[in-house]
Amino acid sequence: MDTAVHIVTRLHGIGGAETHSFDLANALRESGIAATLWSDTPSPFVSHFGGVAISPFSGRFPKGGTLIIVGTYFSLEPWIDHARPERLVLICVNSHPQQLYATLATLDRPTLPPAQVAFVSTRLRDTMGIPGYICPEIVDLNRFHPAPCTPRTGTTIGRLSRDIPDKHHPQDPSLYKLLGWHGVRTRIMGGTCLAPCIQDEPGIELLAINTERPEDFLRTLDLFYYRTSAQLHEASGRVIVEAMACGLAVIAHESGGYTDWIEQGRNGYIFSTQEEAYELLLRLHRSPAERKRMAGDARASAEKIAGHSARLSYFDWLTTGAGISA
Repeated sequence: MDTAVHIVTRLHGIGGAETHSFDLANALRESGIAATLWSDTPSPFVSHFGGVAISPFSGRFPKGGTLIIVGTYFSLEPWIDHARPERLVLICVNSHPQQLYATLATLDRPTLPPAQVAFVSTRLRDTMGIPGYICPEIVDLNRFHPAPCTPRTGTTIGRLSRDIPDKHHPQDPSLYKLLGWHGVRTRIMGGTCLAPCIQDEPGIELLAINTERPEDFLRTLDLFYYRTSAQLHEASGRVIVEAMACGLAVIAHESGGYTDWIEQGRNGYIFSTQEEAYELLLRLHRSPAERKRMAGDARASAEKIAGHSARLSYFDWLTTGAGISA
């Protein structure tokens, strides 16, 4: 059997599908599996991620082995009939049912083996109503680790995301201001889009994305907070696992697929309303002992979610179909 793995996505920015594909390719290589990252179209981000742009008429496209398609929002024509993979996997990363159904219809052809579907969260699988494997987030636990135990005063909450309004909830600026009145500092990387709502507020720091390395930024925080606008449906949220790997309890809204990983009161809290978020954050600000206990549980959770055992099981399923849905 051809053991080569081909990962196809659209490398056109620094988003969830691109990062998922890039990290998966690297993790497979680290495990001794030959993996190539492909983009369905050329773009400056192809070289950024170390990928290869598909060029059907030049004969440059995936051939044989295991074909993994990440995302359901790009065309697979005209090369897909000539790829002839031995195994075919579709990883669903977005909450768009019609896109998923259309892609599965495209993949249902005599030149291809039956497509196996994986989802980045249980919530996403349930939303789509199609059976599938739940894949773990690929997070480097050596890179994302807790900060050294050095004394520091006060509490800093924060979050990390793309710097676009939909990644934030309209009520978030007022929440940060309310917490600031109690001495809680806020740091947001990917938060310059909030500047019109937060001007000259002491204790609230808005940073552009990539101002700091993600792991360094996370280690400046004491708690990780996450909520998006109602217009954006977070299918999983890998930054949640990264935060937990850095020993941060997570306080997050109930709307995202990351609810798979947050155990109420153990490694974080799920909230429904602005009032709940405020009360939880304020309580944890006033309880360093509870934060410390939850920090240890958060790291342990990340090791279970993204550790060696979970990764090996996932890679075995990707390449051979062994194992059962998580």
